[in-house]
Amino acid sequence: MKIKTLNGQKGITLIEVLFSFGLMTLVLLSSFYVLTAAHHMSEESRSRLLALNAARTTLETIKNTPLANVPGMNTANFIPQSLPSGAINIRTNPANLAGVAVATVTVTVSWLGPKNMPRSLQVTTMRSQF
Repeated sequence: MKIKTLNGQKGITLIEVLFSFGLMTLVLLSSFYVLTAAHHMSEESRSRLLALNAARTTLETIKNTPLANVPGMNTANFIPQSLPSGAINIRTNPANLAGVAVATVTVTVSWLGPKNMPRSLQVTTMRSQF
């Protein structure tokens, strides 16, 4: 392959060099964006998994707790340390469990996700007095 010459000079032009740098910059910025988005999705999935495990642990404890004691349970021990601003809330339906044989128990886990966006996860089950 012959290299075209201009006035007897060989080489690449300034336009070709600028185009190559522009193309390389575009590829690098696109790659950086994809890696950043993948990192955020990974953090979101990790936090969601931690919240789901906290909800499962809470439900297992509820299963072994008398129904009348469920609304006053201490849930501080169920929140993982690596779940940012995590909180667990237990709600029963009916709210007053006196004389009730079956109740609906809802466990809500809330936390701050990537970019400090509030996230929550709810798990609902039926719990009997027996």
